[in-house]
Amino acid sequence: MGTTELQDIREYWINKYPNVTITLYPQSDNGKYCGLMLTHNCSFDLQADTIGELISQGESFLRKVI
Repeated sequence: MGTTELQDIREYWINKYPNVTITLYPQSDNGKYCGLMLTHNCSFDLQADTIGELISQGESFLRKVI
């Protein structure tokens, strides 16, 4: 899993939540996945060992702010 999956996840979230700015990227040096979500009044840093964990963190944040 890698960049293609992250792009697919990002596109899905952007289509579902158009008012949220989302950046996702793999950390190649340690095999983790990172990201940043921004709304008009808050932000959230993501860091996970797996893509599934990254999705869980992102969905949790999005449910709280939207």
